[in-house]
Amino acid sequence: MLGSAKLSEATKKGYLGRVKQYLKEVEMTPDGLVQSAKAHPKQFEERFIEFIRKTNGASSASTTTAFRDSVKRFLEINRVDNVNWQYINEFVPAAKKAGEDRAPTREEVRRIIDVADLRTKCLVLFLCSSGSRIGSVRWLRWKDVEEVENVGQKFAKVTIYHGEPEEYTTFITPECYRLWLEYREWRENIGEKVTPSSFVFTTQGNARKFDQSKVKAIAVKTLKNQLGELLEHLGMREVISEREGYVNYSFKQAHGFRKFFKTRMEVAGVRPLVIETTMGHATGVSKSYYKPTSEELAEEYGKAIGELTVGEKQVEKVDIKEDMKKEILLHVAGFKQEEIEKLDISSISDEDFQKMVRERLMGAMIGNGNRQKVVPVGEVESHLLKGYDFVSLLPNDRAILKLPA
Repeated sequence: MLGSAKLSEATKKGYLGRVKQYLKEVEMTPDGLVQSAKAHPKQFEERFIEFIRKTNGASSASTTTAFRDSVKRFLEINRVDNVNWQYINEFVPAAKKAGEDRAPTREEVRRIIDVADLRTKCLVLFLCSSGSRIGSVRWLRWKDVEEVENVGQKFAKVTIYHGEPEEYTTFITPECYRLWLEYREWRENIGEKVTPSSFVFTTQGNARKFDQSKVKAIAVKTLKNQLGELLEHLGMREVISEREGYVNYSFKQAHGFRKFFKTRMEVAGVRPLVIETTMGHATGVSKSYYKPTSEELAEEYGKAIGELTVGEKQVEKVDIKEDMKKEILLHVAGFKQEEIEKLDISSISDEDFQKMVRERLMGAMIGNGNRQKVVPVGEVESHLLKGYDFVSLLPNDRAILKLPA
């Protein structure tokens, strides 16, 4: 219905959803709308203007504009060219020049990171250090992430909307990149086969009953809901205005981090065109002439790394390891949350921690009378780490393992 090589899949999905919503409102089918608009354009114009008035009373100006653009494109693709959109535009409310909402402070971002789980930490730092829209997460794969080094700092170049017309390049800070690698390592430790085609952000599932076939990209709506709940829990959902059911918070639960990025980049003195380029904004005529290389963008981005870094506390190896250990105890070894809270994880050596996990797993397996098992050869290493001993190879790339006596 909205097929076009000029639109990314994300944009098509948004357009299609709004067209469907409009069709439901006017109680028409797609074909019915096309035929009606062709035969009675003025009637369509009046009906759509009425819809705009109704929508504007319950939504923001940008939402109303999005409906106009979606329905307009749908009709144009279906060769309806007799609608007077200039007349309709007179009734479309102008978007606000500047939102009332602000960017969160570095201290507020630290508070969020302090209590967030590992995946949410990765998400928040990604949004803060790349300036990306949260919707881009749905398509982000590991092949879109490339390590770069500039002025002695290792960070990463990230390709947003890879292969789509809207594709662009941005970066993530060293602290964000380190956390991403830790998140990836955690997923590999519970049995996931992470490849370049794997999604960066996935559903986590039950680590004790891991099933590779059920790993998929996490829904953006889920991430937004989790962020909203976290901000609510922290008491950081300050309402600054309300209008007919529409609530305006001090900073948006996801878009606020994009504002954080832009603000910190400007404070660091990064060139405006670089800021707009790394945010995926259209730069008008400049885009035809401004063609920086990835190296030039990385060098300019490097100026802002200090400003975009949330705080060393969140990225020190010991803190990240502590988070990972808690996740392993809870989801892999089967410890209860109250048991974990009684442990001083930071004081437990890696050797003692591995022993603790191994003993808990052995106890669980012995209790089930399960001392031997057959596994694919590719899984042998992960089982050895869990305490099994190797017995022998079987045909068809399988192996026998057993618990030590």
